[in-house]
Amino acid sequence: MFNKKALLWVLPLIFFLIPIVTVLGQDTVNKDEVEELEEKIEKYEAKINDLQGRAKTLANEIEYMNSQISLTELKIQNSVAKISKTEKEIQKLAGDIEDLKARILKLEKSIDYQKDVLSARIRERYKSRDENTMVVLFGSVTLETMVQKVEYLKAMERYDNKLLVEMGDTKTRYDMQKNLFEQKKDEEEKLKTQLLNEKANLDTYKGNLVGQQEEKKRLLEVTQNDETKYQNLLAEAQRELNQIVGAAGALVNTESRSVKKGERIGIQGNTGYSFGAHLHFGVYRYSSLEEINGWNWYYSEYVDPLKKLESKTVYWNTGCESAGNRKVGKGDWEWPMSNPTVSQGFGVTCWSSSLYGGKPHPALDMYGPS
Repeated sequence: MFNKKALLWVLPLIFFLIPIVTVLGQDTVNKDEVEELEEKIEKYEAKINDLQGRAKTLANEIEYMNSQISLTELKIQNSVAKISKTEKEIQKLAGDIEDLKARILKLEKSIDYQKDVLSARIRERYKSRDENTMVVLFGSVTLETMVQKVEYLKAMERYDNKLLVEMGDTKTRYDMQKNLFEQKKDEEEKLKTQLLNEKANLDTYKGNLVGQQEEKKRLLEVTQNDETKYQNLLAEAQRELNQIVGAAGALVNTESRSVKKGERIGIQGNTGYSFGAHLHFGVYRYSSLEEINGWNWYYSEYVDPLKKLESKTVYWNTGCESAGNRKVGKGDWEWPMSNPTVSQGFGVTCWSSSLYGGKPHPALDMYGPS
């Protein structure tokens, strides 16, 4: 009888000696590659800033483009390295999370088992005390047996108290593992978001690289790698700006008037940089002509004309991308030409860097029948 009862309080103590180890994530990913790439990126950014301050020559422009291409290639490499690093961190976290799940499950089973054992032992203690009371009242055992029973009850009480301590410790460890599990899950979600952002950056860099390579190719084709031809292109671009600024300046001293739909307010011409006669169509947010002063207005308060012009299928042939029909326009204004061909788009175009000092083209260039 005593051996069976002894086994009852020894078993739970052995069972709860299972080690419960806190899982800590370790960054085993080598950070040297990312850090080295970021240092190279900083050097190229500094070089590009230096090149922007140099004289506008074809050689400097080609060097500037080459530096931009190299910088973008480094950004692609860096982005790929970051993606690889993040994916490894997510994989490591996934392993930690699965391990924590298993440990939490074991702890839950341990807590349930401890509760069952403690309940059984409490019932056994009350039963033994009732039996001892009957023995004292009616006497059926020797004094020696009575002493043994008392010692047994004391031993049960000691180990029950120890079991209560073990249960408290198990509950504490369970709470720690649960908290760590939640932390790991939060960290995993943040890394997944970071991974998506970095993949989006990578797609952007790849698109930029293609554009930069095409821009360099087009510049070499147009100039035929000839400095004189490049300087002529720059002069034509400056002449176009001067013509536009001059025309706007002439309006400042004239009396404003309303114009009717269909009324001619300008003509198509070849007054500046273009590969032929064209209309330079720009839209600006100015409340009065007095706000137009000097040439700074040209690069201020401009609006994308396609947001004002009505939806229309037009032929797009800018030299910056494949030529073809495009359906453009999101506004309600009629187009100034019935069947135009767009020769240069709005915003940063393939000519912005080489001919406009990196500034956007704040208008649409188009040509065709009026």
